[in-house]
This record gives sequence, C-alpha cells and structure tokens, in this order.
Amino acid sequence: MDLTSIIEIAVIVVVIYFFLKFIVSPVIKVIVGIIIFLVLIYLLQRFVGFNIDQILAPFGISFKSSTWGLNFNWLSNPIGYLTNQAETFFRFMWGNLPKSLNK
Repeated sequence: MDLTSIIEIAVIVVVIYFFLKFIVSPVIKVIVGIIIFLVLIYLLQRFVGFNIDQILAPFGISFKSSTWGLNFNWLSNPIGYLTNQAETFFRFMWGNLPKSLNK
C-alpha cells in the first residue's frame, strides 16, 4: 500500500460517514416519526374514541375508505392484535398483584 491508497480510503470513509450522518439519519428519523404518529393515532382511535374525520370535517377533508379507496387493514390488524395481547397480559398481571396494592 502506498500513500495514495491510504488517502483514497480515508476520503471514502469520510464521505460515507458524512453521507450516513447528514442524509440517512434524518430520513430514518422521519420514517420512524411517521410510524410513531400513525400508531399513536390508531391507539387514540381504539382506546379514547378519537375520530380524525370529525376533526378534519370542517376543513372538507375526509378519510372514509369509500371516497379515497384506501384500505389500511393490513397495517391496523397486526397493531390491533399486538395491542390486544398487551392489554390481556397487563390485565392478567394486574389481577395477580397482591390485594394491598390492587385497591
């Protein structure tokens, strides 16, 4: 290996580092943020009765599947299954707490 090869390798490593730091990392943060936002909206709809159509209706926006033709059951069914499992587990754990804590 000569000095030119070492400099080329160092430049490539620096370029890859800056590419990952400034381009890939923000994209991953945006994707994770969108996923968290969608899961939170789903949980609000399921447990609190939050309806995004009622909030956006005064602005003329509706997400009813008949008008948009979108079907997100492939996403909501697994999330619903996992929330049902978590809810069942926590109810089971809450029932097994000693009576002095379970008042």
